[in-house]
Formats: sequence, C-alpha cells, structure tokens
Amino acid sequence: MSGGTPPLPHVSLRGPTEATSLLTMLRHKINPGLEVRLLQPEHAAELFALVDDNRAALREWLPWVDATCKVCDSEKFIAEALRERTATRAYQAGIWSMGALVGGIGHNRIDAAARVAFPGWWLVPAAQGQGLMTPCCQVVFSHAFTYLLVTRIVVGVATGNARGQAIVKRLGFKQISTLKNAEILGSRSVDHFIYSLVPGQAQPSARR
Repeated sequence: MSGGTPPLPHVSLRGPTEATSLLTMLRHKINPGLEVRLLQPEHAAELFALVDDNRAALREWLPWVDATCKVCDSEKFIAEALRERTATRAYQAGIWSMGALVGGIGHNRIDAAARVAFPGWWLVPAAQGQGLMTPCCQVVFSHAFTYLLVTRIVVGVATGNARGQAIVKRLGFKQISTLKNAEILGSRSVDHFIYSLVPGQAQPSARR
C-alpha cells in the first residue's frame, strides 16, 4: 500500500457500531478462493517474502518497497498498522488467493473528522488480470461507507499508472484534479490524478 501520508490527530467516531467496525473486519471471504484478512504479526515473514520476490515490479508504483529490506521492516509495518487500526485511523489487510498471500489493501489514513478515507492497494504481477482486485476494493469500500460512515473515499494514482487508473474508473471513481509532483518513486517525481468516490456513485463490476 502506498505510504507517505502522516497520520492525523485521532478524532473518535461516534457510536459503538462505528467505533468497533474496524475491529470486527478481521477476515472476509469474497468467494471460495479469495479473501481479505487483517494483517497480523504472524504474516510478517510471508509479506516480506512476497515483496522481496516481486521487488522489481512493485517498486515502479509503490514508494515503500525499497524501505522494506528485512523481515523486521514488515513486522514494524504490521505492528504500526494494528495500532492505527485500534485508533480507527487506518486499516491494512492482505489479499489471499487460493490460500496464498498475493497483495494488500486497506485505508492508509482515515480522517474521522472529515469522514474521508484514503485507500491503497496492490497485487503482485502473477495475481493481476484475474479479476481479484475489484471485488476486494468493493468489500473494503462498502465497509467504509456502511460501518465507518465515511462520506468520501479519495485516492491518488500516478498519471503513468494505466492499470491503476482503469481500476478506479471501473469502481466508479471520478477524477477531481491533478496533483503535480505528488510522490517520489525512486529518483523520479510523479504527478497524480486525484479520484473521488462517494456513496451511491460506485458502479458494479466483475473485472480486476
């Protein structure tokens, strides 16, 4: 998941359903071979191996890849993600296909005061083009709208990332702006198309 966004001061969500919703979404089976699971400490070695084996491909659009050098880096990422989840500031999950970890999805930041979520997601090349990502996004976004009661989901996609742009458009996102020099990827600065999704705007899709 893309990083670089500093956490906001915690603002509690109102109501017991909202406050506990991220605590209950530990595992969601989408179909017999596909599920989203909350990342736990025992997943660190598997997560690191997945990133390490696909490092060359993942670093094209993910700024955190080169900072993931050892298993302990994945351990630290998961530990911090769990702390942020408990405070309802973020949510990080893995995507499992046929029992194997193949990617990640979640909200890198949740602004409870503004009720806006900022998601991120990724798949290794071997898992792309199989119709996996769209249903995973639909589950996570539906959860955000229904239980977290966010009123907007915002995502930035590099202007050169055609696959990422296709996914957000397929999900019903609308482009609202272009952000110059939005992210540093390796030695290059890239611009982002900024997309927004609000409740009722999402479009059903069966593609990846």
